[in-house]
Amino acid sequence: MIEARRISMVYPDGTEALREVSFRVGKGEICSIIGPSGCGKSTLLFIFSGLLKPTAGEVFIDGERVNSPRKDVSLILQDYGLFPWKNVRDNIAVGMRVQGFSEEVISETVSKLIKKIGLEGFEKAYPKQLSGGMRQRVAFARALALKPSIMLMDEPFSSLDALSREKMQDFLIQIWKETFTTIILVTHNIEEAVLLGRKIIVLSDRPGTVKEIVENDGAARSKYRYEEEYFEKCREVRRLVGLKDYG
Repeated sequence: MIEARRISMVYPDGTEALREVSFRVGKGEICSIIGPSGCGKSTLLFIFSGLLKPTAGEVFIDGERVNSPRKDVSLILQDYGLFPWKNVRDNIAVGMRVQGFSEEVISETVSKLIKKIGLEGFEKAYPKQLSGGMRQRVAFARALALKPSIMLMDEPFSSLDALSREKMQDFLIQIWKETFTTIILVTHNIEEAVLLGRKIIVLSDRPGTVKEIVENDGAARSKYRYEEEYFEKCREVRRLVGLKDYG
């Protein structure tokens, strides 16, 4: 589905963010990317989305080289990217209106998504009136409205408290199981990377290179966080990112 071939990125100021990064993510797979701050994780997502062109290397989606933004790829940012002057309905409908869907189709799709994300009764609420978890659900719904084949997520739960974060992790698992969308999630959180990623890409310090690819077939299940295999994988990833294991 997605293939990165020797991706390197050097910014105009000379900062080398990535160096020869290569890996594959299969169709319908959920993959997490973890590594130290500044190692190029977010840069990699922008390259996958077509919003940023690497200085070297290539990205392919379904065998086609990525040279520009694609309609079947959604990018969900850390700050949710909601428009503060638009209510829940209008925020969810933004992408559909840009792509020229009829108002009838937009209304039907948005209504179904609002029910799906559990925000019935909040249709006319504005982002400032919503909790962090509710805003994140709106961001998910806006992405899902376009029925993307790929969702790229940059630290989507980092601003949430522990309880809200766990609920949103479970919500993402539910979405993935229902849609079979290919998901790539960037996170600094080891436990989150292991819970969600059936493949875990561990990047090195900047410039980011692929330090290890960890297969994690038991992931993307809410119950996984209580199983011994989960704790073993957390210890493995913790060692790979260079943290001590006090267990």
